[in-house]
Amino acid sequence: MLRSFLLRGASAGALLALSSIHPALAQESLPAIDIGAAAGPVRPTAQSARAEAEKTSYHPESATTALKTNTSIMETPVSVQVVPQQVLLDQQATTLARAVDNVSGVRSFDSGYIGGNDQFQIRGFTTPYVYTDGLRLQSGLPGTSSLINVEKVEVLKGPASILYGRADPGGIVNVVTKQPEAVPHYVIQQQIGSYDSYRTTLDATGPLTKDDTLLYRLTAEADLEHSFHETNYSRNYFVSPVVRWNIDAATQITFNLQYGRQAIPFDVGTFGFTKYDPLSLVFGVGPAAFLPRERAFNDPNSSMNVETVKYGYNFSHKFSEDWTLTNRFEGIVYHSDNYLVVPVGFDANSPTQLSRVAIANSGVRDSVNLNLDLTGRFETYGVEHSALVGGDYLSNRAFNPFFGASKIRQSNIDYLFPIHSVTPTNLSQYNSFLPGWTSINREDWYGFYVQDQLKLPYNLFVLAGARYDRAITHSNAYDGNGEQLGNNSQRVTPRFGLLWRPIEEVSLYGSYLENFGSAGGLSGPAGPTQQILPSETAQQWEVGVKTELFDKRVTATLAYYNLIKQHVGVPDPDPTRAALGYRIATGEIRNRGVELDVAGEILPGWKVIGGYSYIDSIVAKDEGVISDPLGNTISFKGFTGFTPADVSRHMGNLFTTYELQDGDWKGLKFGGGVNARSKSYGDSLNSYHVPGYAIFNLLASYSWDLYGTKLTAQLNVENLADTRYYPTGNRGQFQIGVGTPRTFKGSIRMEF
Repeated sequence: MLRSFLLRGASAGALLALSSIHPALAQESLPAIDIGAAAGPVRPTAQSARAEAEKTSYHPESATTALKTNTSIMETPVSVQVVPQQVLLDQQATTLARAVDNVSGVRSFDSGYIGGNDQFQIRGFTTPYVYTDGLRLQSGLPGTSSLINVEKVEVLKGPASILYGRADPGGIVNVVTKQPEAVPHYVIQQQIGSYDSYRTTLDATGPLTKDDTLLYRLTAEADLEHSFHETNYSRNYFVSPVVRWNIDAATQITFNLQYGRQAIPFDVGTFGFTKYDPLSLVFGVGPAAFLPRERAFNDPNSSMNVETVKYGYNFSHKFSEDWTLTNRFEGIVYHSDNYLVVPVGFDANSPTQLSRVAIANSGVRDSVNLNLDLTGRFETYGVEHSALVGGDYLSNRAFNPFFGASKIRQSNIDYLFPIHSVTPTNLSQYNSFLPGWTSINREDWYGFYVQDQLKLPYNLFVLAGARYDRAITHSNAYDGNGEQLGNNSQRVTPRFGLLWRPIEEVSLYGSYLENFGSAGGLSGPAGPTQQILPSETAQQWEVGVKTELFDKRVTATLAYYNLIKQHVGVPDPDPTRAALGYRIATGEIRNRGVELDVAGEILPGWKVIGGYSYIDSIVAKDEGVISDPLGNTISFKGFTGFTPADVSRHMGNLFTTYELQDGDWKGLKFGGGVNARSKSYGDSLNSYHVPGYAIFNLLASYSWDLYGTKLTAQLNVENLADTRYYPTGNRGQFQIGVGTPRTFKGSIRMEF
């Protein structure tokens, strides 16, 4: 209560203070920073005016993630989708997971934490990696992201190894951050929501010197949030200063720093029964469907306390109008202290008792990522070239690994009448009934790549590229001979694409890509049989059509793909081993499907973003003997013929708004949307399924000018019908995420 009161008081004070700043600032327009343009003092231009208009648009014209060049989406022979700033504002999105729900074939995973780690499934394959301005850091870390410093989110679908190294083949999520601007601009927003949730944000930018040699941007967030589950509050504090130094007209360097601190409740969700349970045959998730949604099987004090420091720079120099050298660097230091309680099975002596594992651990990780790119344009025999030559280095290290150095104990809980335990105050109170698990604790990846985009006569565009990767993985585990487990692998991956634009409004394209992925994890506890799973590989064919409609205000992409991935690591079928992070390689998974994405402005004031995906996913090859929970043999070919966990055959999303353009009620906006998906299996054995669902959302907002300050009042309603749903079951049979009930989120936004 005290924390809520203090946060609300601080927010109100900040609103009053900022409202006193000179109103004339609100009358100045905002320029946009074009990274590919010449550095130096940034002044409003026709180009920056167009970029500024794009900030309020649902229809971006280009994306840099697909090719690392500022290429029109209509001339890019792959599927790349953009979630622009205006969509994030209209939806009051506070997490990256909410942002990517606007893209077809992409789903976010319920991570078990309020404000937890960002993990996504793209084209049926899971990826824990998030890229920031094209650089990838350590994966799967809770508490490392905030949307307050995010300009837009770009999703590249399909293998991305050629430019980004050991990515997962479904695609990548790349966050494009806000950059310093030359015209002063300030935004403060206060949000209040259901379950005693409060969030205050600040975004300020402008020059530090009169000649615009130094520009700055400062974003900050204070967030207090409670779950509908029986857990404690989460507390999130985030600040990110950015300074750009325009050294001369051709050279600039931008320094960035982020600091975040979070206390994140651990929320494991509910559980499902196997297909041998009669209730599960009817309801899919068995008795869980009849338990209160707020029911928690973890300790209410289970939490992760996370502290993150992220730092880096972006250097750019233009040798000429056609050739540019870019050097990017980012590092992260991550520390966490954790107390987690995870259900792993049913007690043999009582049908209503869940067996749990309580884990206390702490760890430090650090990552660095260095990238160097040379881009240029030239012409040979009438053929225009856009060339890219580059290299990168990524290093991840873990000290007292997050999934290591654990103290573990066992405890039970009655899921009908739970009595929660008291959090121990000292690690010495734990007994090691189960062995702690180990993890890969260092990875070093090197890559070199070349790419050429050719523009031929008759509006033909050709893309060709190749990459060499070398990956060295070290584990803190040892085999039966006392040798340290490791993985040293290398590979060359190609990329080809062809696009034809017969008329200005239509593009036809096809592409072939290969992928070099990460090692799939550890196969089991330390001992003679433990090993690092082999590195994953993949190949994809894709064909599609892109079109611009309604006088080029709306873009649409229709794509068909066939994607095959080898040596796929999935959670061990044994629930206890899965809870400890052990994995198995299933052999080969084949995903193929159709995707449709649409975004833009149909009529003045009427905007829409949405998509639909169909995924046919199956384990194509595997070896081994798989048994059911009763010990009966299911298959002598492993998982062959099974559907991978958490893949919904049908997924769809639609979000639309309409804003009055004139009259007394100009600035009034209303809209809504839906996110839906069909059922999916909860584990690799297909022993239970997670039901499909549809979630409806609404919004209403009104913007007006008051003494030179733009004010926006907004209300969002999520899960309007109060649907009971389960976002994911991929964490295991006893850790099925429970969807949030109907929630309200209101805000006041001041912009000047």
